[in-house]
Amino acid sequence: MKLIYDHKDAMIRFGVEQIKKSLAQNGVFFVEQFSSFTAGGLLPARGIVATRRVPRRGEAPAYAKEAFRIYRTGERIHIEGSDSRGVMYGCMEWAERLARGEGLQDGEDISRQPALGMRGIKYNLPYAPFDSGDPFVLNEETCLNIGFWKAYIDMLALNRYNCLSLWSEHPYHLMVVSPKYRAANPYSDVQIDRNIRFFRELFRYAANRGIDVYLFTWNIRITPEVAKGLGLPEAVGDFGNMYDDLIHRGGITLNRFRGQSDIIRDYIREMVLQLLLTYPELKGLGTSASEWMDGTGYEREQWIVETYVEAIKQSGRDMPFIHRTNMQNAGKEIKDMVQNKFDPQKFYISWKYSNAHCYSHPLPQFEKLWNAWEGIDLETTQVLYTVRNDDVFTHRWGDPDYVRAYVKGMRKSYVKGFYWGADGYLWGRDFQHADHGHKTWKYDFERHLFQFQLWGRLSYDPATGDDVWTHLLREHYGPDHAPMFLEGLRQASKIIPAVNRLFWIDYDFQWHAESCLSQVSGFKTILDFVNGESMPGVGVMSVADFAKAEREGAADAASLAGEASEAAASSYETPLDIIRILRDASAQTELACETLTKSLGELCGGHADCTLHDLQGYVEMGRYYECKFAAALELNRYRLSGDESRKAAAVTLLEKAYTHWERLGHIWSKHNKPYFMARVKMTFGYPYYLDDVRKDIELARTFE
Repeated sequence: MKLIYDHKDAMIRFGVEQIKKSLAQNGVFFVEQFSSFTAGGLLPARGIVATRRVPRRGEAPAYAKEAFRIYRTGERIHIEGSDSRGVMYGCMEWAERLARGEGLQDGEDISRQPALGMRGIKYNLPYAPFDSGDPFVLNEETCLNIGFWKAYIDMLALNRYNCLSLWSEHPYHLMVVSPKYRAANPYSDVQIDRNIRFFRELFRYAANRGIDVYLFTWNIRITPEVAKGLGLPEAVGDFGNMYDDLIHRGGITLNRFRGQSDIIRDYIREMVLQLLLTYPELKGLGTSASEWMDGTGYEREQWIVETYVEAIKQSGRDMPFIHRTNMQNAGKEIKDMVQNKFDPQKFYISWKYSNAHCYSHPLPQFEKLWNAWEGIDLETTQVLYTVRNDDVFTHRWGDPDYVRAYVKGMRKSYVKGFYWGADGYLWGRDFQHADHGHKTWKYDFERHLFQFQLWGRLSYDPATGDDVWTHLLREHYGPDHAPMFLEGLRQASKIIPAVNRLFWIDYDFQWHAESCLSQVSGFKTILDFVNGESMPGVGVMSVADFAKAEREGAADAASLAGEASEAAASSYETPLDIIRILRDASAQTELACETLTKSLGELCGGHADCTLHDLQGYVEMGRYYECKFAAALELNRYRLSGDESRKAAAVTLLEKAYTHWERLGHIWSKHNKPYFMARVKMTFGYPYYLDDVRKDIELARTFE
């Protein structure tokens, strides 16, 4: 068999490498023929031809961007696309079909095109990070290791991602140097040169895999070393106080001082300029005019214009710019002062689609609830969603149905794509898992691979079905057990979204469902759950409102849920519905665990053993929250009726909850280590909070 492809095209070459692996695994002998253009040439009677269909002058492209078509003529397979990414994805598709033993009939074809244009990752770098904690401290060395990035980027490409966004409050001193501000860079010339060579290699490698790299900052922050180099007090660059807008110097806040400082303004402009000149492979930039900035909207946007926009202009580069809208609406200021400085096709507004909790409801309604697009013409504006998973960092997560619904919900005329990730975590070195026993991997993304596969592949093709997932899971679980692991993960992954829908707090530092912890108040007690709010806009009724409506005689779920958004109108949920979901998901997950335990037997090891522990942990987590929500409902009923039996029922439920938490801690301890969380600022580890769980029982006994 012949393989004909353009070996000079790195993306196509990477795609063909996947075909070669599948052919080799199937024992098929092949030879390669290199060609940059095959139209009009002789083609083999039997073989695979991967080529870009370049339109003639005046012709429209044969395929949409990043789309592909695979078709058969006789014994020849054609893989075509209008661009290199499309051909690469087509090669990957064919490689997987070969591995699954699937083929094509003569005249049959397969056509795919991306559902969302940008399919990206949000990756918070551990250098001048947004917040500090073990995920960042323990990954500083990993994130300067090109071996990690090559493995990570290969994984992204294989799963149809095309964007890697790197986030840091102040990345400049690590990446560039300017003679104008040499004193503001604490690194030696040798270190600076080494860093630049590292980032150039990273960006080039990503480009060769079809991954566009964007750099995001929190705009106005500098480090103490930079402040000192600029001749300013080191406190001006203090990262230690997340809320330094409350700290005053000379009568104004530090944020205000930074915004008014001419030297800081010029330094940022110069650093952005040097960044664009040093890294031609860097696709684009992103920032906001909200966090760490004071002043009116027009003052803050003017700062963006005089730094980022001016630097892009001076660089001579025509590049995409992403304006985040965190802590502000898109607003008239952005349109009047920044948007009009860019080609409409290269300017994006970024919005936190589910705030910090993408694992909640697949159709979040915050755009409507917060009037996000006031003053913005969505017919001429491109929007990118920030999809934040600040919910699940330890247990594997994987519900294809949820992600599919979420992706379909994002498909709006003005939405050009998304990038997902966390503010409080990064999937680098797996520092959580014990370095013994069944651990056979090095990196966290390898442990959580299925989650990455779901978001990347379903945002390219939402119709991707279970046959693909079971094939992909075979690598970790084997062909006989992959279907049951898929079912176990599907059921277990319903638990966290259900918890978040019924107990909702907007920001990640306020609430982390996997641990039941908050930076603001520590362990979330039964009293928090008694008075907790539900997720707004999606038709879920809170525990307190349900108990009140129940007592007043409301008859059905729809009336209990009250006014819901149009998107959620068909899915009203009450606390009883959420409790039922938790009960059923836990039971189905337990059934999968029992089946897997019996069938795996003594052969259980590696990812299978680890995932089985995760699933067993989910069973106890689901039952813990089931008991806690039920107890919260009983205490609300007691508060309204004075019926002591309701309080007694709550106490009994919380005693059961304690048992489930204790079991969860035992399972977690079998293969995990505690770590200090970044945003929550507490140690993750279930046994650490047994006393808090026990205190809930006493809180219920004394509840009035």
